Amino acid sequence: MKPNKIALGTAQFGMDYGINNQRGKIPEKEVFEILYEALSSGIDTLDSAYAYGDSEAVIGNFIRESRKDFKIVSKSPKCEIKEMESIFDSSLKQLGINAFYGYLIHSFDHYRSYPEIWNKLERLKSKEKIEKIGFSLYYTSELDHILENNLNIDIIQVPYSIFDQRFAKYFQELKNKDVELHVRSVFLQGLVFRNPGELDNYFTKIKDKLENLNLLSIKQNIPIVALCLNFAVLNSFVDKVVVGVDSLNNLKEIISSLKYHGDVQNIISKLSLFKEEDENIILPFNWKVNRS
Repeated sequence: MKPNKIALGTAQFGMDYGINNQRGKIPEKEVFEILYEALSSGIDTLDSAYAYGDSEAVIGNFIRESRKDFKIVSKSPKCEIKEMESIFDSSLKQLGINAFYGYLIHSFDHYRSYPEIWNKLERLKSKEKIEKIGFSLYYTSELDHILENNLNIDIIQVPYSIFDQRFAKYFQELKNKDVELHVRSVFLQGLVFRNPGELDNYFTKIKDKLENLNLLSIKQNIPIVALCLNFAVLNSFVDKVVVGVDSLNNLKEIISSLKYHGDVQNIISKLSLFKEEDENIILPFNWKVNRS
């Protein structure tokens, strides 16, 4: 399995991110090492957002220094419509690029308040400043709205993991519409790597599943990172699996875990049984816990 199905998430390049992140924002020098390693491994796509602190500025510094190209997918911030184009142009300038491969509406609530934002994206696409436009979603009801209203989306990003399989029922339809599918949160922001016995009581409902995942990892001799990553990578409808890293070694570990894809394929039906429906558990922004 080649790493080119991986898209590198860049939130950690510009801010503290993730329940399992102990070191905070990654220093720029190490970000450059990570990006060089990603390119040499065949990873060609970066997932960013205006809201990710100074992530776009750091990526731009790398592009200017290395003269290397990535496909960059970014996301719009919550802003007044009149501000959007100047913010968009500011992102392009920071990144040192002429156009985005993909540009997504980051907040569906923002779109509901200002539906004309979609018209803005269509115009930017017509000016060839964006190749593909779409949405980053959290709830299936949001995708229902998009499909019912026949919005001409090119790309969609949704959470998808061993635990969060809510959107899987839409994958065939999206593929039939030639929509590029990116999935994220395969590690639930690092929750899958935490010791279940040390988790906040908020996660009591999912502790048994996390313990069983650990037992399955031991029994099959497959690291948890490989179980979670390959579950998404092996889905034939998925075009890119967005993963964030907190170090160069972490990236190498993720790339190395792809070698287990055949072993994971053999137990994919077992992994599907870990499905969890409670959105207070599977959507990290709903967590009411101390993340320190």
